Parts: sequence; structure tokens; C-alpha cells
Amino acid sequence: MTSPLILHPPFLLALVLAASIGGIGLALKWLSRSGAAATSVIGTIIFWLGGGPAAMALAAFFVSSSVLSAVRKVGRKSSVAVTNNGRDMWQVLANGGVGALIVLAHRLLAFRVPLDTTHVLGLLYVASLAAVNADTWATEIGRLSGVQPRLLSTWRKAPAGISGGISLPGTIASALGAAFIPLTVYRLFDLSTAEFVAIAWAGFLGSLLDSILGAGVQGQFRSTDTGEVGDTPVIHGKPALLIRGLPWFDNNLVNFCCSAGGAIFCWLLLTYALRGYM
Repeated sequence: MTSPLILHPPFLLALVLAASIGGIGLALKWLSRSGAAATSVIGTIIFWLGGGPAAMALAAFFVSSSVLSAVRKVGRKSSVAVTNNGRDMWQVLANGGVGALIVLAHRLLAFRVPLDTTHVLGLLYVASLAAVNADTWATEIGRLSGVQPRLLSTWRKAPAGISGGISLPGTIASALGAAFIPLTVYRLFDLSTAEFVAIAWAGFLGSLLDSILGAGVQGQFRSTDTGEVGDTPVIHGKPALLIRGLPWFDNNLVNFCCSAGGAIFCWLLLTYALRGYM
């Protein structure tokens, strides 16, 4: 089976389209300036080396997650401090960096290993995006639902939107977000039923890993002025108090682990749990 990642457009076409998406994201305030630049770079790599199907998976994540974030900003408020300037460069790299690395790995191996192996790399790419999409849907829909989450580490109620917190609406949204990405590119990647299930489950498990790391490892800070909780050591321009986790383990690193976890879980499922159905 030939992976659709082998087909790729000319570099200039990929660059123009990726830069256009970055510009649109900046205009809509979905991205900061640095985020738009990072989106242009990652988008070019993925579209040029990964082809239309890979770009479609990235677009499905970018558009759906950005729309939900925009809806949440005009919806319910919470006591968790969040930024409203769009995704910056580090957030873009955290969400799309693993996928870009997989696409690069595919191009380095495409003509040196059997085609069925490079097809698996395509599946891992989709799973990495399914994981960050599941996490974003869980966060944004969980906040909009108004249901107070519970912190995984203590199972105590926590502010909506806090890292490591889960709720029933957020968990359902995570499962739907994980399935949304492979559903979008089901035919483009010629997925079998087992491969679709593996990607969806891997995305959900990657989102769960994100919550576990957010509850137990990620640094969380509290504003000494307003009492707001955030994942940065500075809130509203003033130093905040570390209340749990490691100060250097920020949300971007958690998201990167989420994306990498999606790819790893997909490989484990394809190699062991669903091997007989391939």
C-alpha cells in the first residue's frame, strides 16, 4: 500500500499556501505574529513533503481547534488565567512539531524501507494531530460546558480550564476530537477500520496523558493579587506563586508530550493490540 505522504506539491506552492494560512490566522487573531511565522514554516514542511492529505489533517486540527477557542473566548469565563493573543510560536511548535518531524522522517526513509512501513509513519502522523486535537476539544468544550472539573491528582474540584482537570463533557469532547482527525482524512490515507480505531484511541490516550502530566508535573502558579491560577510564572505582568509541579515544565512541553504520546500509542496499538486485524 502506497502512503499518500509520498505525493507532494512544488515547494513554492506549499510555501504560498502555508503562508496564506498563517496570514489568515493572524488576521483572525487565532495566531500571534510569531505563531503565524511558525505556522508558515511547519505548514510548508508538511504540505511540501507530506502532500495534500497530510496538509488536510493539519488544517482539520488548526481550523476546528481555533474556532472552538474563539467561541470559548466570548463564552464562559473562569478563574484560570489565559492569554487571548492567539497561539504563539512555541504553542504552534508544541502542537505541530511532532507531526513535522514524522513527515521529515518519512521523506528520509521513503525510498529506503518497504512502502508498508512508510504507510505506518503516515498513520503516526495523523495520530499525533488526533491527540492534540482531542486535548484542545476537551479543554475548550469543557470550559464552555460550565461543569466544574476534578483534578486527576487529588480528584478534588478545580477551576474550569485548569491543567490536569477532567470533566464528563470534556472527556466526551476528547473522544470526539480524537476521532475527528482520522475521519477527515479517512479516504485520503486509505485507512482500514483497524487503523481508524488505532488512531482515534491513540488520540484519546494522548489527551489523557496530557491531563496526567498537567495534574502531576506541569508547573501551576497563582496570582498573589487576584488569586487566578495559570501555567506561567508571570500573571498580569506580576510574578506569581508556584503552587504545584515543576516550574520549567510548562503547557507547551505538556502539549508536545501529548502529540508524541499519540504517535507512540498508535504504534503500540497497531503493533500489538490490533495486529491481528491489520
